[in-house]
Amino acid sequence: MAKQKIKISAGALILAAAAYYFCEIKTLTALLIPILVHELGHVAALLMLGFSLRSFKAELKGLCITYSGSCGAVGHAMAAAAGPMAGLIYAAAASWAGDRLQSDWLCLSAGLSLILSVFNLLPALPLDGGRIFTLLANAFLGERRGTAVSDALGFVCAAALLAAGIWLMLRGRGVALVLAATWLLLYQESASGIVKRREII
Repeated sequence: MAKQKIKISAGALILAAAAYYFCEIKTLTALLIPILVHELGHVAALLMLGFSLRSFKAELKGLCITYSGSCGAVGHAMAAAAGPMAGLIYAAAASWAGDRLQSDWLCLSAGLSLILSVFNLLPALPLDGGRIFTLLANAFLGERRGTAVSDALGFVCAAALLAAGIWLMLRGRGVALVLAATWLLLYQESASGIVKRREII
């Protein structure tokens, strides 16, 4: 394995500093737990499937896990789905505990985990949902057709999300969805060779 297993980009540091400046500590800590659970879900699935973890990278597009190993499309898709699934389980557990303990922090963390997990399941790269869709589309339609369908669906999904975000912003519901959709549009990437890259966010 490579000597440097953990990498942090300048963009990730800037994003972290901005989050610390603009967000309350309560919100940041409530978000960090779902992010950790999400990544641990990926790690657990990768190890159970026999993959080797190569590196962890914090970039402007998110936290990325690079891995290696041999497995079919279903195995790669399972590894990609494990992160959002872990997040959904945590959201349910935190919501239940928050109601029982009357904890606003747990309820906030549950809500953030739910949003993060659902967003990650959207069928657009570089999200987990986009990776899952691409892997399965390539398996059933062939790489050329699967790639074309995945690329088109990813762009349509990001554009639709942006349109919905603008509509909500004009109705005074904030700019969060616009920012998320803009990020997704900026990081649209071709699905070509997605299995070979073996990278999960």
